[in-house]
Amino acid sequence: MKVFLKPLYSQFNPGIGHCPLGCEQVCQVHQQAPSLQPPPGYTCPLSVHQAQTCAAVVQGSADVIFNKAATGDGKSLAAYAPGLLNPNFRIMGLYPTIELVEDQTRSQQGWHSMFGLDAEERIDRLFGEELSRRVQQAEKSNKFQELLLAIQHKPILLTNPDIFHLITHFQYRNPAYGNDLLPLALADFPDLWVFDEFHIFGPHQEAAVLNSMTLIRRVQSDQRPRRFLFTSATPKPDFIDQLKQSGLETVEISGSYASEATPGYRQVLQPIALKFVELKDLDALGWFAENATNLRAMLQAEAQGRGLVILNSVAQAGRVARLVAKLLPDVLVREISGRIDRRERAETQAALKTAAQPVLVIGTSAVDVGVDFDIHLLIFDSSDSATVIQRLGRLGRHPGFSAYNAVVLLSGRTPWVMARLQEHLQPEQSVERSELQAAIAEAFDAPKELQDYRNRWGAIQAQGMLWKMGDGNTQVMKPVRDRMVIDLQKVYGFKLKPWLGDWKDLAKSDIGKVTQQELLRFRGGSTLQAAVWDGDRFYTYDLLRLLPYALVETTTREAFLDAANRAGVGEEAFPQEHIQIYLRVQEWVDDRFDVRLHCNWNTSDLKCCELTLLSRLSLVGHPQPEIGKCLYAKQLLAFLVPLGIRQLHWEVSRHLKLSPVFGLHHLTDGSNKQGYACAFNQDALLLAALKRRLSKFCRLQPQSLIF
Repeated sequence: MKVFLKPLYSQFNPGIGHCPLGCEQVCQVHQQAPSLQPPPGYTCPLSVHQAQTCAAVVQGSADVIFNKAATGDGKSLAAYAPGLLNPNFRIMGLYPTIELVEDQTRSQQGWHSMFGLDAEERIDRLFGEELSRRVQQAEKSNKFQELLLAIQHKPILLTNPDIFHLITHFQYRNPAYGNDLLPLALADFPDLWVFDEFHIFGPHQEAAVLNSMTLIRRVQSDQRPRRFLFTSATPKPDFIDQLKQSGLETVEISGSYASEATPGYRQVLQPIALKFVELKDLDALGWFAENATNLRAMLQAEAQGRGLVILNSVAQAGRVARLVAKLLPDVLVREISGRIDRRERAETQAALKTAAQPVLVIGTSAVDVGVDFDIHLLIFDSSDSATVIQRLGRLGRHPGFSAYNAVVLLSGRTPWVMARLQEHLQPEQSVERSELQAAIAEAFDAPKELQDYRNRWGAIQAQGMLWKMGDGNTQVMKPVRDRMVIDLQKVYGFKLKPWLGDWKDLAKSDIGKVTQQELLRFRGGSTLQAAVWDGDRFYTYDLLRLLPYALVETTTREAFLDAANRAGVGEEAFPQEHIQIYLRVQEWVDDRFDVRLHCNWNTSDLKCCELTLLSRLSLVGHPQPEIGKCLYAKQLLAFLVPLGIRQLHWEVSRHLKLSPVFGLHHLTDGSNKQGYACAFNQDALLLAALKRRLSKFCRLQPQSLIF
């Protein structure tokens, strides 16, 4: 089905005399950044949502601001304008990917130059690998000390929500200091916390961030209010409601838009021809094989053809890149994914700007969130509605091409999506952006799982944070904890037990202790993580996503790190506690191996439809069976859903309408007859929360399916 997406125009800030920032005589933005020129007849270079956001941060009463402006309309400048206008204003920016931290750093450098500020003196960037590097370089240092230094050193700190979470959950300890020093420093440092693209996270992360925001709110003094800003075109209404329930005052800023040229508006997105393609029996690789000729024609239709492909798997991106490079030798094919280092990514960015021949970038979520590309062709895998809308926002940001085309590849495992789209859209229809967004939300959205997760785990997750606060800080943090309990009981009711009974009960069993560890993490444990040596590339990747597409050999940690160091990749990128096995890729294959999980326990020994610790695991179906034995001795937090005869795990996924990227795997037990849908770690916690929706599967006894 093909539709035509209308262009998008964003309203300028009315300017002097009508400006949300209070400018009466002169525009303070243009005064401090003369190169930011307003359009003829106007006095302010900002869009209306940018001025409204800056005013809400600096002058407003709301604790939490949601900037919901369209993708491509300058939400980042809106977020950092307070710090550019007032160099003493301090900001912590939280970004979900390293690539986005790097991209934001480049943007900050440009803005600082416009405002006459020294970016080098004012901006620090910090993520896990960089933190480990600093610890190794410093004498007698540790992560606690390096984080404390980073928080207090420069007015703008660009980092990720993982580090933010670990600090506010008292996970960094230093015997020489009180356990509360680092969280208190983080709560005191910024005037503003910016959460970028937070829609990509799920209910576990939403609950964790609510807990962290509650801590910061109750540590702060009323004399110096702090703000939280979420910048995403597609925030989740349930999350906003949850923040309101806790007593946080929120405000939503959406921008003002038109779909045709209008006085007082500037164009931010070009018109797009948008095609939805249902893959059915094909995968992405098969679609590209069948459509290579059309792909070449679309790229060659422009003087400098530029395209972007976004796929949900690193291995799939690699396979498609190799295929397209072979089928289209006259096109420069570049890959950006978790296995591509920064040097190659920089070369790709340069090729997009200067290459004479057509360029096609094939990547994963490493290019999905927030990074800007000057392209006229976009092809991508679908997942949830927010991701589809965000990915569409990558296209049409830059004028200069004659036409803009997008193709959305719909998984054959989600047949309801196309049917729902056809209920709301007509073929060849011209649609407003808002109309398309509503249709996508209806077609792609799964049933709301936030309430189920909150009911099952939210209060216990909060109890875990309160427990960590009291560990070694009982009297110091007690007043803060007491105020936090009052706030959080507004969300969780009396399920939030001040005496932490549910949390303490978990500690009484092995399963409970592992559940505690998972609840205190931000993104969850890396159950099946491998360190991969792939030619001159070194990265980590999930075993179940790697092995279906590669022949490999095992190596030692020492040999792996020696080769990585010679290639300029530091040891800090491969923390030993998260790596299950070290592999060297011998060959990538085009025909997928049917790799699955096997558990060497009898059917009667396994617990279904409840959390369990799973052991005796192996990976079967790979031509190198010795590779699959690395998990055998480990115990992993899991949730098993029994399957009927000839049922596949995808039927559970369809029943719950889970995202195609949800970590659900097929597993067989020692009988080699009984199958299960299996999830690990935080995915297992979510399945446990959704247990009532699994009654059609859980009421079946596995033994009855076999005998």
